[in-house]
Amino acid sequence: MNKLLIKYRFESLPYIVADGKGNFYQLPHTVNKYFKSFRKLKMVLNNKITEGYRINRQFISLKQLRKKAYVAHEVIDISNPIEDMPF
Repeated sequence: MNKLLIKYRFESLPYIVADGKGNFYQLPHTVNKYFKSFRKLKMVLNNKITEGYRINRQFISLKQLRKKAYVAHEVIDISNPIEDMPF
């Protein structure tokens, strides 16, 4: 089993988390009957100046994320049930 130590969560973004090293992740969830799997978010430059992430097709800067962050010490299991299938 793979485990992830969550250091930060964000207000109004329940499926976005960050670990202690500054890596951002999207937790698995379902939106409008579409399943979104666990993934690591990639840093994006908006207008080649502002660093941030694209979350649900919307750009959110690191400054905005810092304002929404709160400390949450959690350990979650990130095993994928699809990988465990025998075929």
